Amino acid sequence: MADLLQRVAVEAKRDPSRVEPVLRAILGELPQVSPTLRRVSHSVNDAGRLTALAEFTDAALTTRQALERLPTITTPQGIHRLRKIGRLLGRTIGNATYWPSWQFGDVGLRKDLEKLLAALRRYVGDDEIAADRVMRLPRTELGGRSLAEVLDGDAADSAWVMLDTLGGGF
Repeated sequence: MADLLQRVAVEAKRDPSRVEPVLRAILGELPQVSPTLRRVSHSVNDAGRLTALAEFTDAALTTRQALERLPTITTPQGIHRLRKIGRLLGRTIGNATYWPSWQFGDVGLRKDLEKLLAALRRYVGDDEIAADRVMRLPRTELGGRSLAEVLDGDAADSAWVMLDTLGGGF
């Protein structure tokens, strides 16, 4: 340990800017973020957000497609009302609204949608993109399938256990 401290002391004399952030982090202080690091991190975050948004819109239903699955709702205003009262997730991007397809059955909404949305909201709040990602992310525990893929099949019980414990809750 003494050798390590000696090496740190030598490096600190040679280039304090390399050693100080590490020592501050060890002590639990928030590191100073350089403008370059800030730009790079924003760029990476922006790229990730754009990818997640593209994946969301590619897999989601448009309002017209969603209405085709809802025989009792015939207008865009009707489906948007379901969203407003929290019975359906959708995200408006530009002039279009996208609805995660896993919310729908062949006809109508999933019978368990209220319970499903409650589980997701405990974990991601009202973030439609995050909820969609949770539902469509392939999981090793489900043989590489997603929660959305197995909820109506042979691994539905496992999927519900996972949904009920999202975020570490029980």
